Amino acid sequence: MKTSKRNKLLSLALAGSFSLFGATNALAAAGDTVSNRATLSYDVGTVNQTVIESGTGAGNSAPGIGAGNDTDFLEDRLINFDVVRGGSTGTVTPGGLLQSVQYTVTNNGNGAQGFLLKGLNNVDGTADPFGGTNDEFDASAVQTFVEDGTTPGSFQSGEDTAAFVATLAAGASVDVYVVSTIPLVDSGANPLVSTNVAVMSLVAQLAIPGSTGIAADAIIADDNGNTSPGGTGFTNGAENVAAGVAATNADDPTTEEVVFNDGVGTQEGTGAADVAQNAQHSDDSSYTIQSAELTVTKASAALWDPINLATSPKSIPGSFVRYTITIANAVGAADADLTTLQDVLAAELDLDADFGDGTAANNPTSAVGASIQITHVDNAVTNFCTAAADADGCDYTGGAGGTIDVDINDIMGAVDAQLSAGESLTITFNVIVQ
Repeated sequence: MKTSKRNKLLSLALAGSFSLFGATNALAAAGDTVSNRATLSYDVGTVNQTVIESGTGAGNSAPGIGAGNDTDFLEDRLINFDVVRGGSTGTVTPGGLLQSVQYTVTNNGNGAQGFLLKGLNNVDGTADPFGGTNDEFDASAVQTFVEDGTTPGSFQSGEDTAAFVATLAAGASVDVYVVSTIPLVDSGANPLVSTNVAVMSLVAQLAIPGSTGIAADAIIADDNGNTSPGGTGFTNGAENVAAGVAATNADDPTTEEVVFNDGVGTQEGTGAADVAQNAQHSDDSSYTIQSAELTVTKASAALWDPINLATSPKSIPGSFVRYTITIANAVGAADADLTTLQDVLAAELDLDADFGDGTAANNPTSAVGASIQITHVDNAVTNFCTAAADADGCDYTGGAGGTIDVDINDIMGAVDAQLSAGESLTITFNVIVQ
């Protein structure tokens, strides 16, 4: 065989702008032009020949470095992102405004993306992802806001004002808050109490990088036959993102194509379920009510009567009866800031303006003319006030059957008018039986 006269391929080298599978296995950037060319070295007989580079189209046969040209293609856009809830439920009180739960949106794709956002209530009975009771009420005025970085870690209404993610770089994350008003009652008009739960979802909808937060920015179909379900209510409004229309396009090296690869989310609220490769991702979080748990007890005890005096007195006309109102906050409950108390006496009773009963033994130490005693049991603070219409915080209007009004915060001050968990306060006054 005349193998010496055959062209023998000695080596084939590839030279490119970068490798997708280098040591770091880093993702290329979507839209980048990937360029490379091959260089052929060969000999004829035993003589090395001038190398020949590859070329596009009909190829290249001219020898020499620089005679060929690069083969180019555009890096296609891989869509991969997720929404992950924060690490704990949002502890809230009934009636609270601008109450937030935190999520993190992460762009795991190979190019910058925008995201439209939507916060949702879930249906009653949805499981609390933090193991509390199942969903029992709906929040209202549900909005989404993006952390601006000034004071990270918690929602700041004066700082975190963007309702959508305009641009999130590949590999980057941003915190997003679902912010709501907490009602006083559930849908059955039952007052909300501690441990009641509302399960919330955050849905992120893929949008173009540089999004201005409008529905037209949403990316609703890829080039691989996947579509977005769209939906309404994105970006704190009635933005209606149209559902996508499936399209399967053959690879075009000159076009940056899009491939959805987002995972399955938890979306169970209004709208289509969150399935894989649908340009949306979601996760559940929750609000948990932690409220004061107050018990108000009113007890009476006869102190003195005109017949028995202070020995086994009875509640007969002319007798003095002491009322003790005890306000207690349960262990483990939220603090309660006590404000006012009103007590309308029965027509058979009149307030004892001197807090007395005719015997020194049953007259508590007080200022002259004091009618009402208020004691923070745990703080060991006691104050007195009169029944007169003055500035001391207590008023009694009317004669028999009148009304007692006590401004607890005014009399005790903010510190001693607050009941923390396990604390109690008593309000004591005497009445005269008519």
